[in-house]
Amino acid sequence: MESFNFYQPTRVHFGAGRLNEVGRIVGKYGKKCMLVTTTNQEDVLRPLYDRVKGLLAEAGVEVVHFDKVVPNPTIAGIEEAIAAVNREGVEALLAVGGGSSIDTAKSISLFHGAGAVDWQRVFSTFTDPFAQYESPSPRTLPLVAVPTTAGTGSELTQAMVISDQENSRKECIFHHEAFAREAVIDPELMRTLPPRLTAMTGFDAFTHAFESYLRDCASPYTRTIGRKAMSLVVQSLPRLVEDTGNMALRENMALAAMLSGISLGNAAATLPHPISEIVGGVAPRLAHGQCLATLYPQFLRWQCTQTVEKCAVVARLFDPALSGRPDREAAEALPELMVDFLRRTGLYRSFEELGMTEEELREAEANPLFDHLPFAPKAVMVGILHDSYRF
Repeated sequence: MESFNFYQPTRVHFGAGRLNEVGRIVGKYGKKCMLVTTTNQEDVLRPLYDRVKGLLAEAGVEVVHFDKVVPNPTIAGIEEAIAAVNREGVEALLAVGGGSSIDTAKSISLFHGAGAVDWQRVFSTFTDPFAQYESPSPRTLPLVAVPTTAGTGSELTQAMVISDQENSRKECIFHHEAFAREAVIDPELMRTLPPRLTAMTGFDAFTHAFESYLRDCASPYTRTIGRKAMSLVVQSLPRLVEDTGNMALRENMALAAMLSGISLGNAAATLPHPISEIVGGVAPRLAHGQCLATLYPQFLRWQCTQTVEKCAVVARLFDPALSGRPDREAAEALPELMVDFLRRTGLYRSFEELGMTEEELREAEANPLFDHLPFAPKAVMVGILHDSYRF
């Protein structure tokens, strides 16, 4: 039997209607809470935020609402939120939203007591998802995470993606104390997601499961839940894009995102994610899930030659008829199966189609991170990026 490590400290409350418990859950950690969200002015989200505030008030929890989270959260935004936390005497954090809101709240929790943060040191130090680092604050603030998308799995990981706008980079950092204390995963909150956002976030969940499945540090636990997550996405996402109000499919995707987040937190991602972050650094307007979708066909054309057995397993999730075929044949079918899947979900688009300029492409290809990534030869990684620019 192989040896492995596994760690998942977040208490999960999963199911339709579970948001109603959020006041009781947050109230265990303090009576003054910062609600971390995107703008309070969005008509589609304001009723949700008002509902959450009402549930907190019923539980006797005072709310400080930080509603300035932006996609690809920035250092400046995190520091503004930290200043508000310290000024208001906040005792707990509640993140309601997608990965950006949850990543922002994790960063607040971790760095609120650190004083002046040397972010470049942070980016160069907290790089290992499996390390146990010294805490940058005397204590972390307890965090409860409520995802409103089924994709990032950030509510169940120790990872935070932060935009370093000054240097046009997106940085991913890890800290074992950044895990949320509790996560409330209510598929009803995802009912109103439009088709394209549903597709992009759902594909992000697939990539977390697939990439962590590929890693040498994957365990029997992560491989098992990763296969289940991938199967749920393959079976559910194309149909959900066509029928966004289908709650059974919403529940499947919420479960897939949860499982893939747990797998990611214990085995980490591989090549497509750092390339997507490089692209996001030079072209931050491009959504992370779409960047991954654009990279995946070319990535798989290389990967299926490297990990034949694992790619064969995944290919058979897409096409059970491959079950009787040799591993190599099944693995070689995976790239085109992925292209078909991306077409069905509306995500098969090149970087050129998405509006990335040739200048931005050259800047991304020249990123020095390619000299240090361990996942493939530099020429292979740059080639995957280059060939994803124009199909």
